[in-house]
Amino acid sequence: MSDLFAYILAIVLTLPLPFLIIFYLCARKWSRRKLKALHRTANFTAPIFILAVHVLLVVLFERSFFPFIIVFLLLLLGISMVAQYKMNDEVRLRHAFKGFWRISFLLFMFFYLGLSTYGLITRVFFI
Repeated sequence: MSDLFAYILAIVLTLPLPFLIIFYLCARKWSRRKLKALHRTANFTAPIFILAVHVLLVVLFERSFFPFIIVFLLLLLGISMVAQYKMNDEVRLRHAFKGFWRISFLLFMFFYLGLSTYGLITRVFFI
């Protein structure tokens, strides 16, 4: 049973884009609203993309960048809270965290795409 869980986790972390599409289609079928399904997909797959970027960094550079990822996420949360304070003169933690989580989803999805492209180019042309 634990082997099955490990295989599923490995598939999700190595192929997060097909998982993203499948989860979006299921969320859209379940909620019947495109925007709500998109938000649910972003909320659910953000940690998957964060871990997938970490795995790609380990594979490409043979070094763990997890502490840097954590510091980057904390910095992003701080920027989100400061931006909310500047806009509203008060900080609502729930709203700041939602904005942070969605921005981190977008950033790490682009990081994943960029690192995948970099990995493919270096493996095909330089090794």
